[in-house]
Amino acid sequence: MKYTRLVFFLFLLPFLFASTARAQCTGSACTEVVNNGPDSNKKIIAVMGDGYAAADQTKYNGDVQTLVTDGVLGHDFFREDNNAFNVYRLNLVSVDSGVSQRVYDEHGTPTNGSDDTIVSTTMKNTALGYIWSGSWAHCWLEGSANTGTLVQNALSGNLARYDYVVVLLNQDSYGGCGGGGFQIVPRGVTWPVLAHEYGHGIGGLGDEYSGAGAYTGGPITSGNCSTVFDLNTIFWRRFISPNTPLPTTFGAGMDSNRTVGAFEGCGTKDTGIYRPVFNCRMRSNSPNYCPVCYTTMKKSLYTSVGHNFSDAISGDFDGDGKADVLIHNGQDLAIYRTNPTTHSLDLVWNANNIVPAAPGGITWQPATHDQYFVGDFDGDGKDDVYVFNGVDWIIPYLGLLRSDGTGLQGVARYDGSIPGFWQMTAGDKFFVGDFNGDHKADLYIFNGSNWAIPYLGMLRANGTSLSGLARYDGSIPGWFMKPNDQFFAGDFDGDGQTDLYVFNGNNWSYRYLGMLKSSGSALSDIKLFTSNLPNWSMTAQDRFFVGDVDGDGKSDLYVFNGSNWAYAYLLVAKSTGSGLSFLRRYDSSSVAANIPGWFMTKGDRFWIADANKDGKADLFVYNPAINWSTEYLGTLMSSGNSLSGSWSADWVGGWNLGIVDKILAVNYEGGPGKADIFIRNDNWFGLLRRTPSSFVMDRIYYHWIYTALYDSKPWSDSMP
Repeated sequence: MKYTRLVFFLFLLPFLFASTARAQCTGSACTEVVNNGPDSNKKIIAVMGDGYAAADQTKYNGDVQTLVTDGVLGHDFFREDNNAFNVYRLNLVSVDSGVSQRVYDEHGTPTNGSDDTIVSTTMKNTALGYIWSGSWAHCWLEGSANTGTLVQNALSGNLARYDYVVVLLNQDSYGGCGGGGFQIVPRGVTWPVLAHEYGHGIGGLGDEYSGAGAYTGGPITSGNCSTVFDLNTIFWRRFISPNTPLPTTFGAGMDSNRTVGAFEGCGTKDTGIYRPVFNCRMRSNSPNYCPVCYTTMKKSLYTSVGHNFSDAISGDFDGDGKADVLIHNGQDLAIYRTNPTTHSLDLVWNANNIVPAAPGGITWQPATHDQYFVGDFDGDGKDDVYVFNGVDWIIPYLGLLRSDGTGLQGVARYDGSIPGFWQMTAGDKFFVGDFNGDHKADLYIFNGSNWAIPYLGMLRANGTSLSGLARYDGSIPGWFMKPNDQFFAGDFDGDGQTDLYVFNGNNWSYRYLGMLKSSGSALSDIKLFTSNLPNWSMTAQDRFFVGDVDGDGKSDLYVFNGSNWAYAYLLVAKSTGSGLSFLRRYDSSSVAANIPGWFMTKGDRFWIADANKDGKADLFVYNPAINWSTEYLGTLMSSGNSLSGSWSADWVGGWNLGIVDKILAVNYEGGPGKADIFIRNDNWFGLLRRTPSSFVMDRIYYHWIYTALYDSKPWSDSMP
């Protein structure tokens, strides 16, 4: 579409960013149609119609839905960043139906408007006075003498603030015009045309198509058109592989939308100016934005999206044996799938404001305080999601979101209670495990804070719903529950049914650890440790990590304490199926007493892993400069009865380890075990892979996850 800053729009530009107050409807013609949170943090889109008479208002509302809310904001780039926008619809009533028409004699030069003459103009009485010509050289349409005033009055009379304006013309034709925050299109276009226009209005992108001769202007070294094609100076050089010739001719082995080079023809000109890829949305509407345009658009919207990487959950959502990642941001969810060839992540699904219902199911509305728990609750080999929210609504909600191999669908939702079994409250805690051995992930649910006595329940999954099997009110045979009980799920006897370790170090004069065995429908206390584990004196600050240390199919325990003693201590305790036996204890009193290859200290943090994929539970360990001058990330490898360590310091490839980093032990390579790490903080997300001696970085993402075919510096903030 043509990119022209129409003269009668220019005086409106100071108003586009004049106010930072919450935009709200100030006139009767205004209706909010997309609400992604407070307007002060969002980009505000105002949609207006011209040529829609009173009898056309239902058609106009449908056009807004089709082209804007379901169209542009419901697809690819804009669906991904839907959360950046709030949309307000202005229902302007025209006296006449349809817009004014103008016919030009183009004198055989359709791309040159300087020699055109007007053949006829047929005016209609419309709300904004637009005139449709269908002439490329005249931007397909133009305003009448008072269009600027009519547009300004409609906006200022109905909205306190707006960033972008979309004008829909009641004209069943093709074309459109954009610039200066405005996009004007006839209703006859499809949403990709409007998405192209948004590239102008939001990203400041130029057209990439050609057809109007040679470029004769001055040098251009920014945006998505360039007169420079030298690899060292071209603006988008970070995306160009050193093997790509400049200038570039499209050929075999190239991706028309993702191979970045310098292709001649841009900004409507044929020669003397270059575009990043062979074909982009800014050239022919229908492809998505190329890496250069995508990055430019992302940067322009980033602060309004409000996304970060803090709340990330790992799971194999497509059943291919490789870890994907589910990222939750307020009202938004997104699943990124591991690409086994490039060791990168690709966006495969996202939901803005609503997770759709599965057939016969029910929707789920994500919210800020959602808690997500991963498990295959229908036994189909793909990880699903349990989600709980006890804070953001009047009553607590528990949802079952099933994976269809790409995204999530709502299967069941429990509003306030599991009927006849459990009244949910904000303090409910959930633990995933298959407690009856049917290969469907069930839930243990515990509440020790909201009632006069603690409660523990067993919720069985059948693939479409949950049912309560057993509830313990105040006590389990052999264990008297207290508010500070800590539960850890694991199959400690190797029978395929998830049992529980339970620890309390606060509510009694002694510290207690219990082993609660699942029979599939009930729990029994088969072992109680009072004050001591084998060769270990328990304290309130003990931290427990459940994993099969020796590969015998039983869930053992690592126990760490860095708080209560002069030195840091780590216990390795083996489950016998009915108790625990001592394997090894390490402490930081000396090199000899410590873990070979890793000097354990009080600030160490641990995650269960299987770093060499031998079926034995190892530990990833991280010390974020609490005890040392820099950060250390290590692996404690289990031989079955002892540990040995290795480490990386400060930097892993391009990742600078920091105190704010969060770690997920995962398997994104495939095969057995958990030998990889998803590492992230608010602004960064990385993929770290363990080698026999240290870690290497496969990918790093800054602000958003996007993998170009080639990217020399994906954390750059100075180039597109």
